[in-house]
Amino acid sequence: MSRRDSTGKGLNFIDAHFFSLPSQGNIYSLASLTDAQGYTKLLVASLQRKIHCLEYRNGKPCMREVPFTYIPAGAEIISVDAVNRSVIQEDFIIGITILKKEDGKGQQSQFFNIYSDWDLNSDSALEVVSQNCLTLNLEFVPYYLYHTETLTKNGWETVWLLSGSDQRIHVYEPGDEAYQEEDKSSASFPEFQNLSQIALWMDVSYSHDKKRRVSAVGGEGGKVEVFAVSLDSLPRVTASQSVSWDYPIASVRTFSLHSTLPRPSFLRAFEPQGDREQKEEVVHIAACSALESSIIYKDFLGSRESCLLPESGAQDAVLCCTVCDIDHDGQNEVLIGTYGQVVLVYKWSEEGAAEEASAAWKLHHTLKLPCPVLAMVYADVIGDGCFELVVMTTAGIHIFQHDPKDMAALVLRRLRALMEHKGLLELGT
Repeated sequence: MSRRDSTGKGLNFIDAHFFSLPSQGNIYSLASLTDAQGYTKLLVASLQRKIHCLEYRNGKPCMREVPFTYIPAGAEIISVDAVNRSVIQEDFIIGITILKKEDGKGQQSQFFNIYSDWDLNSDSALEVVSQNCLTLNLEFVPYYLYHTETLTKNGWETVWLLSGSDQRIHVYEPGDEAYQEEDKSSASFPEFQNLSQIALWMDVSYSHDKKRRVSAVGGEGGKVEVFAVSLDSLPRVTASQSVSWDYPIASVRTFSLHSTLPRPSFLRAFEPQGDREQKEEVVHIAACSALESSIIYKDFLGSRESCLLPESGAQDAVLCCTVCDIDHDGQNEVLIGTYGQVVLVYKWSEEGAAEEASAAWKLHHTLKLPCPVLAMVYADVIGDGCFELVVMTTAGIHIFQHDPKDMAALVLRRLRALMEHKGLLELGT
């Protein structure tokens, strides 16, 4: 079914597939995993200790249960995250946090399971990884599980960040044989050492040269904290700002206004030397309060210009947010998923009067769902080279596909523009 907004100018989505789940998940139970061929698998966890993999095989969708080991009976899955540590091989690492209540004792236990292996002779790397588990006992209730990179003695490596009920964000880094929690005296993420609330969400973005990063944290107390960190030698916080709201922060995202794609190889020989340096853009922060209007801050650590997102506070609780160039115009849009069964798409607009006040984030499209929205991913799931919007609701997984005719026209326009640009560069040499 094709879905547009009431103006007819919105996004043209086709509700391509729906997969029901045996039990409901939560805002932390959807993770994407990109394989060596660039295709994306989706890991979907339900509260009843089951994890399913959604992928396309031979052009057909397939949802199957993955038998992850060391998830005990009666346990609840709190969060899941996954990453492929290699760009040329399938080197998957998957993290799952678990809460298990002890029958008859009124006690509970918490675990962080890390699955990792690499078997070149296996037909399915995911099946192999699911059987190789490192279990870490936790002394706190886990919340959001997130992966990023940091510079270690062995170079840049993937680390886990896990927020907990103890108002800390725990760092798990690879050791000589397995992942282990970073010592408290270590300071690879100094911005997370003195938090005053439980972190419900975090986001980390690095500069192009990886000499700086911006980290954002949203907490259950309604506080949004943003840090600038210098990575020239030892990581150190160079600036920080915070703002407080009345209700918990469901999601925070760091992003730049413009999306960028890698320059095609056949054009690199014609670009001037000075154009090869990538310019850093101002970092925007999308802060989504669960029960208030969401807001976007431009240059949070500087001028901190803000813009409320219209209607974002009128659709029941906001539960998730993602940022992507969903209309393929080179500019990122902000998508917000709500318990009110809608996904709101916001776009930066400078149309209208010439005054600066006319520029704002405006509601561009509304996508209605049959159930509350818990999580979203924008990725190439089908494997056709185009991204799809994956929405997880309390009932299951929806895959919204862009109209293939629109995508074919877009590819032709971009090819013509590339060839024209290549011709102009050749004439200038």
